[in-house]
Amino acid sequence: MKKWIKKSFHRQLLVCFGVVALLPLLLFGVSLIQTMETKINSDYEKKVTEQAEQIDAGILELFQEFETVVENINANTRIVDQIGEDDTWSKSKIYLQFYREVTDYREYAQFDLYDKNGKCIYTTAQGSAKRDLPVYWGILKAVEDSKETLVMRRADTNDSKILLYAAGKLMGKDGIPEGYIVISMRAENFEKVLHDKGNAKAEVAIMDPFWRTIYDNGNLQEEQIREELMVGHKLLGVYRAGELLIQPLGDSGLYTALSCPSVFSTEVLNSMYSVLIVMLTISVILCVLVASRLGRNMTRPIERMNTAMRTLQEGDLTVRIVSDREDELGQMSRNFNIMANELEQSVQDKVEKQKELNASHIAMMQAQLNPHFLYNTLDTMKWVAKANHIPEIATMAAGLAKILRTSISKRQFIYLKEELELVNCYVDIQKIRFNDKFLYAVDLQEGLEECVIPKLIIQPIVENSVLHGLKESEEGNILVRITEQEDVLCIEVTDDGCGAPEEWMDAINHRRQEQLVGHIGVSNVDTIIRLTYGEEYGIHMESLTSNAENPTDGQRTEEEGEVHGTKVTLRLPVRYGEA
Repeated sequence: MKKWIKKSFHRQLLVCFGVVALLPLLLFGVSLIQTMETKINSDYEKKVTEQAEQIDAGILELFQEFETVVENINANTRIVDQIGEDDTWSKSKIYLQFYREVTDYREYAQFDLYDKNGKCIYTTAQGSAKRDLPVYWGILKAVEDSKETLVMRRADTNDSKILLYAAGKLMGKDGIPEGYIVISMRAENFEKVLHDKGNAKAEVAIMDPFWRTIYDNGNLQEEQIREELMVGHKLLGVYRAGELLIQPLGDSGLYTALSCPSVFSTEVLNSMYSVLIVMLTISVILCVLVASRLGRNMTRPIERMNTAMRTLQEGDLTVRIVSDREDELGQMSRNFNIMANELEQSVQDKVEKQKELNASHIAMMQAQLNPHFLYNTLDTMKWVAKANHIPEIATMAAGLAKILRTSISKRQFIYLKEELELVNCYVDIQKIRFNDKFLYAVDLQEGLEECVIPKLIIQPIVENSVLHGLKESEEGNILVRITEQEDVLCIEVTDDGCGAPEEWMDAINHRRQEQLVGHIGVSNVDTIIRLTYGEEYGIHMESLTSNAENPTDGQRTEEEGEVHGTKVTLRLPVRYGEA
């Protein structure tokens, strides 16, 4: 699949359009749904938490008032001291006092007064028989064993109407319980509490410490909660996928559970994702249509260019692309036509130059006949001069023959020491010619003898010093100093002659070949070095106007006053190897 896509720019364009269009939409859609779900659930959970806190506060406030009732009755000595009296007058007074204490809370609970044996003495219930409670178990046993003012227990009696017991001890003067007050709450009492606290519509459940339901006005599944507890799941806080909020009811040992069904149900999420899928499908269709049309518009000129390039590659230089587009693809077609024109012209120029080179090569081969003849003639002259005891002619003939043999040799590079030998031969010839009117010296840094350089690049510079620098001098000095500076071979040829014209040196330094007529040797050396090693190498010339310069290391000194001379510096890389 991947290879199939890569073989076509049109298919790659379709895939890119699809990815660029669909991926952001998919990511944005999923992120938007998840963000909305998280935000709405968070806000809803916060609202439910606040509602649960209001419910808890209302119930706890009622329990606190119940505790206050127990404390007030305990503080009423008439009730506590006469709780066991049998006479009617005492009972009437106790009931009156008891009734006053609980009047404000009768609509929220039933209040019963028991003696220390569990016998119900007084009750606020209307139309119901008094019911005794055992003191050895149940709520009275729990309150007897507790140090709390008020103890709460789930009602385990057969009377299903009573849901919760809250009881407190009535302590006598000697610290022994004289009786008990039991507060009973039914479903209608809890509904009254929720209604008065503004939460009548809330689905609330109240459970005991064993997760048994005490009161429930909704659809609480206590069996499932107990199963979760058995396997060690945490139940406090938001429980069961955000559908239930469970939290402790103060220090009462009870728990409240508030139903908070998820705002984003499975059906809602499925609907939102269905809408997203429909949008993605529509986007896919639009992307395919737009990308196909745009892709064809872009790939057709590319295909034409590809065909033209293959034709050009096969050797047909006359191929051209016809295009009327004004965009980048049209510009590419025009650039291709320009390139093809230049390539065709370049090939034609190369053919013409090759013809000229072939003609020059033939002329050079013919011209080599004369140097060979001259070399043989010079060699004959040398032996004739030796035979006739004329050493000057023998020296000149031998030196000239050596220079000539090197010049016609096919070797393009020689060792530095060989080049210096050729310069010595040339100097010997010129000393005979000029009757020893100049001194020549070489200062060679140790270890540079085996450097490989182009042949005959020092001799033309020395020749220029002899023929132009010292032509008007009675005597002169020429120094060749060769050093290595940071992997660069520096060859300095210094003379103390009449100097060189500024315009000529400027033409050399700035490589203006048309101004170097008559000094073709120096120009050719500069050209050879630059073509061989690069434009950063070559020749630099400068005039010497200070008497501090002494090219022959003291062999001959200048008088005080103006001193003329020229220094030519050749710069080329240090190379070793086979010449």
